[in-house]
Amino acid sequence: KKKKSNPIFLDPPIHIDAIDGDTGPKLWTRRGAMKAKPFEFLNLGQLAYIGGGKALSQVQLGDKHLFNQAGSIGFLLWRSVYVVKQVSTKTRLLVLFDWFKTKIFGRDVTRM
Repeated sequence: KKKKSNPIFLDPPIHIDAIDGDTGPKLWTRRGAMKAKPFEFLNLGQLAYIGGGKALSQVQLGDKHLFNQAGSIGFLLWRSVYVVKQVSTKTRLLVLFDWFKTKIFGRDVTRM
């Protein structure tokens, strides 16, 4: 009996592996399956905005602790990381412009 092709699945071997229960960590490429490396988490620290122009920051590299900052210096670090982590230049500029508008006009738009 001939199998019908299903247009939903683009790569039949992945579909067949899923049916057979073989869903181990593999990377699928045009050449076939390769074993994936195990995941390793690298802790770079924590940042937390607490309001009022203040933030808490803990910067580390793996298990090596670098520094802690709180208050306005932590806030500047939080803002710089926030801008850098934006996906595109457009969203970076929009975030910066929004922060500028908030600084000039405030957050309450009902008084405008």
